[in-house]
Amino acid sequence: MTSRLVSLRVARFASLVLTCVLGACTSDDKPPGPSSRAPGVALLQIENAQVAPGVPVRLRCTADDPDGDRLVYVFDWGQGGTLPQSPEVDSGTTSGVDVPISREGTYQARCRAVDTATTVGAWSPQLSFIVGEPPPDGNRGLQVEVVGQGRVTSTPSGVDCPGTCSVRHSAGTRLTLEAVPASGWQLLGTSACTGTGRSCELLLDADKVVTVRFAPALDTALSWQRTGAQLPTSPEWSPDGTLLAAVDGSVSTPGMLRVWDATQGRVKRQTAAVAPARFSSVAWKPGSGAVVAVGLSTGSVAVLDAVTGVTLHEWTVQAGNVRALAWSPDGTRLATATDASKEVHFWNPTTGARAGQTLTAVDKVRRLAWSPDGVRIAMQVGILSRWVEFHVVGTQGPEELLPDAAGFAWSPDGTRFAAGFQGEVKVYSTAGYRVEATHAGAWGLATQVDWSADGRWLGVAGSAARSLFVLDAGTGAVVVDASQVTTDPNAQGYDAFRFHPTKLQFVVVDDLPETLDVFTVDSGEASYSRREVLSHRYTVRAAAWRSSGEVLASSGDEGRVRLWNRAGDSLRTLDGHGGQAVRALAWNTAGTRLFTGGDDGVINAWNADDGTLAQLPIRRETTPALEVYQVAPSPDGVRVASAMGVTTVASHRGVIRVHHVQSGAELFRFPDGSRQVLSVAWTPEGRLVVAYFDKSWDVWDPVTQVLTSVASVADMTSLAVALSPDGTKLAFGGRPGLSLWEVSTGRQLAQTPFAFSPETLAWSEDGRRVAGGGSGGQVFVWDTSVPSLPATVIGFHDNTVSAVSWGPGGNLVATGGRDGALRVWRFTP
Repeated sequence: MTSRLVSLRVARFASLVLTCVLGACTSDDKPPGPSSRAPGVALLQIENAQVAPGVPVRLRCTADDPDGDRLVYVFDWGQGGTLPQSPEVDSGTTSGVDVPISREGTYQARCRAVDTATTVGAWSPQLSFIVGEPPPDGNRGLQVEVVGQGRVTSTPSGVDCPGTCSVRHSAGTRLTLEAVPASGWQLLGTSACTGTGRSCELLLDADKVVTVRFAPALDTALSWQRTGAQLPTSPEWSPDGTLLAAVDGSVSTPGMLRVWDATQGRVKRQTAAVAPARFSSVAWKPGSGAVVAVGLSTGSVAVLDAVTGVTLHEWTVQAGNVRALAWSPDGTRLATATDASKEVHFWNPTTGARAGQTLTAVDKVRRLAWSPDGVRIAMQVGILSRWVEFHVVGTQGPEELLPDAAGFAWSPDGTRFAAGFQGEVKVYSTAGYRVEATHAGAWGLATQVDWSADGRWLGVAGSAARSLFVLDAGTGAVVVDASQVTTDPNAQGYDAFRFHPTKLQFVVVDDLPETLDVFTVDSGEASYSRREVLSHRYTVRAAAWRSSGEVLASSGDEGRVRLWNRAGDSLRTLDGHGGQAVRALAWNTAGTRLFTGGDDGVINAWNADDGTLAQLPIRRETTPALEVYQVAPSPDGVRVASAMGVTTVASHRGVIRVHHVQSGAELFRFPDGSRQVLSVAWTPEGRLVVAYFDKSWDVWDPVTQVLTSVASVADMTSLAVALSPDGTKLAFGGRPGLSLWEVSTGRQLAQTPFAFSPETLAWSEDGRRVAGGGSGGQVFVWDTSVPSLPATVIGFHDNTVSAVSWGPGGNLVATGGRDGALRVWRFTP
């Protein structure tokens, strides 16, 4: 990865106040800007899991910031109103709040971090606490809630359940819970412990509620998926070029290994390391179809089947993060280097035994490359000052050292190599290390150099922002200038460049903003085409199926709208919101136009078939700057309703407008813009229903211009709302769970006893089911024909579920998440 200097920002953070209600904070996450990466996933601790009414609950939160920024932690347990926040602390420091709660009950709490640039991190997993008087007998109770299909047992005995079960033990008892997924299912996690390990130990010092989450295995439930990535690094083609692998470089994620179908760009496999380890590097075994070696942050190396994710062998190599590894050309040895040592070690990848003399570099090694004959190994060394060392395997001390060399690549036959310098790429003869040719170019420091498999081309990526060149290896002439124009002032050079093993293609990677693109070069025409592999860089904000079910639209924080066919192939990208987050998507009834709304305050209408704008955008006023987070065209296509807001202005948190589609003229504005809006939708008869976070809603009749308000009897905060297809019912998601309400009367029709808090919801076409998800990552389907609203887990994300759309026909459910993934699940009633 290219070394980057972290810019120092002046902290104007001492008086940060998050003036947003619960619904606003949930729906108003900001993507990390170009100069600020999002804080990592927070970890919540509750120091007293059971308290008497009025006694403060001590909530503590911890998170790391990748930029080292100071943090404030925000806490939520379903109380509504302004979210409490901790004092500002250093990254990685624990802080919290003490909150007295008078109402007895079981609560679910979570926390998140906000950095000095107000960039918001992901919510922590939820933990439960109890407000109530402790029992007089000195015993404490444990309630285990199993969500999904699996079994949980305990030592000492007493817990043995799917479903919900409970046990009582003496205060201070230590219990170990063992979670075993059912066949075809996998364990997602246990609320009392971190990671996905099956065993979880806890101290029963108070009454506790523990949730154990299971989900169907991806191979059985998933139709297709597209993903983003977290600071991607180490892109590598499989030996036959059919697969492409990369790992996440973020310290706040599990360092996911992702494997894509190299032709279609669909994700074949995502594999996470077992906490606390992270994957940090990857290399394909030569001549193999699917075997990769991965370096881990804990000083170990694992050999995996990249298609199945199964670990074939794992062993410890040395202390530190294994950030460089390389297979010998015959696949019999593996070289490794960590960030804690200057040593390079050699291993038998089958047994994990040492397979050669340790070599020592002048400084820590960034990348390793065996010569094609297996005699030498080149080491790219240094961070600020860079050089390349050449060692003969089995011989101590470098044979040669090239100062100031940044990029490096062997020629396919190993008789030559290329090295990148400031404004130059030099070609050397391996015998004698003599310069044969010097090629100059406008790429700045040539940080990335690669040689095509047929030996005809040299690829160069430089420190100059987004510079990319393909050179004739013999003459140095520029065959293709594939440099990308960028308006990002923080954009720098690409972090990696790798030629395809059989085609005139190459992949480039940049960690920030997250980029993984495949370029196809036509040397005869001196042209190229570019394909984006990552679907969305950060959170997938919205997903919407076309009425025909043949096209799925998705949008994300990076400001793009992507269209996919039913099989998951990319159709086109719509870019009309100036790089700002697109939070709202909606098709017209005929499926001919797609309406989009973004943080730029603009509503666009797109022609679905060719991706062009159907008309001039409907624009906002500039004071205050309002962000569009809901959009809904009327059934007749004449009007479009939208919800706009800005959390920092109390009177403009939920501004509701209705515009004429053709002219853009404003037809109606709701009088109160202070409440957070969770849903804007039209009934089949053409009435507009607007639902709010406090379980109230308004109904506007465009014919009579009458606005009717309905308030439910509930006093709990909602996180998501969806209007039924027939316009008669509203599904509210929040604490304590999912509930259904009659639109005309405000009467509650059904409520689930399951205390999961959905944050996004969608009805099936026939109105019999509701799909949704939330901070736990599970995707649920609720049966609305039964008063208890029984739930089925159909899928999952590795972070909060942020978008859901039910495909026509009812057998596909599309979801998006804060993990950057867009997933389409098969559903069989």
